[in-house]
Amino acid sequence: MNGTAIVLVGHGSRVARANEEFLRFAELLHESSGIHVEPAFVELAEPTLPDALQRAAAGASEVAVLPFVLFAASHVKSDIPLQIQVARARYPRVRFAEGAPIGLHPRILEILDDRVGEALRTAHPRPDAGTALLLVGRGSSDPDANSDLVKLGRLLWEGRAFGVVEAAFCGVTRPLVPEALRRLARGRPRRIIVIPYLFFVGVLEARLRSEIAEFQNGHAWIEVLMATPIGAEPRLVDVLLARYREAIAGTATMTCDLCKYKVSLAGFEDDVRGERALIRSIRHASLTAAPAQSHAHAPIRKHVLVCINTECVAQGSAALLSQLRHKLKDRLLETVVQTTKTSCMRRCGDGPLLVVYPDGVWYRQVRCQDLDAIVDQHLAGGRPVGRLVDQVLAP
Repeated sequence: MNGTAIVLVGHGSRVARANEEFLRFAELLHESSGIHVEPAFVELAEPTLPDALQRAAAGASEVAVLPFVLFAASHVKSDIPLQIQVARARYPRVRFAEGAPIGLHPRILEILDDRVGEALRTAHPRPDAGTALLLVGRGSSDPDANSDLVKLGRLLWEGRAFGVVEAAFCGVTRPLVPEALRRLARGRPRRIIVIPYLFFVGVLEARLRSEIAEFQNGHAWIEVLMATPIGAEPRLVDVLLARYREAIAGTATMTCDLCKYKVSLAGFEDDVRGERALIRSIRHASLTAAPAQSHAHAPIRKHVLVCINTECVAQGSAALLSQLRHKLKDRLLETVVQTTKTSCMRRCGDGPLLVVYPDGVWYRQVRCQDLDAIVDQHLAGGRPVGRLVDQVLAP
């Protein structure tokens, strides 16, 4: 057993095309570098990370595990390292080196510049000062990862003539895309270019197109263009090989000074030391080891309704619903707690409204900081959060 190998770890998607593009990129990385590359997915698709680590260990004495992930959040900080530790115990003769994610890199700025240029190629000529850019990321519960997207947006503004560059998120955190588009519109730009900071076409890209179309219907005077996702971009090979060299040399670094697992950040105090993340990763590993069964249906125990009518949305219900869904997924409750958007519940002024059935419990003026109590105490533990209850309707 000799030589080195790369395990390239992607997220995984329910959209087959996205998974296929990732696999093609893994082939491109192998062809460009001459290094054996084993592709793997964190979830939702095969091959799984444990399987890829096993295959790489069978033929190499040194394995670099590279996250094909844009920023360092829970998968990079918790899920992947856990699997690496398991592999080190199983294959003690193999050195496993952990690499950093794509992160902020000059090549990324080059690619985004090109995506903006491609979007403008067939558009009507306008001064750049009247154009706003909206950089859209996936969104994370990790504030460090979210701040990296904002920093990337600032770097995209520096030295360029665009009027403004803003950052927004598909979910989990704010500002969400519809909110960010409305905010940009108040500045009266002639054109908005939406840049999906995503690897491949998938569920999020389709949702983004729908949100843009809805915004365009109400803002016909603004030209809205959408750039294409990054895709299996050959220039990413340079970034991955830089991350590979860092991993093998033992110089790979991540942004740790503001990591929520190491320092106390407002709103994330319970994440310090990472115990909750470790528990989640252990559970996640047991699911992704058998992807065919990981999304099997389970009986629904609770049904949560969240009002997304105009007034409740203005009070934060859209972000509330997004964070609720993330917290349910984080606690592995998304298969037993159903969440549904509703129109007006005839309680305008009391929003955001959140109703739990079959318990008949209505919560009013719910804030994102209330969700941990609602999820842990009520949805998981069966005990309503008394301080937030507005009324209880008998079944």
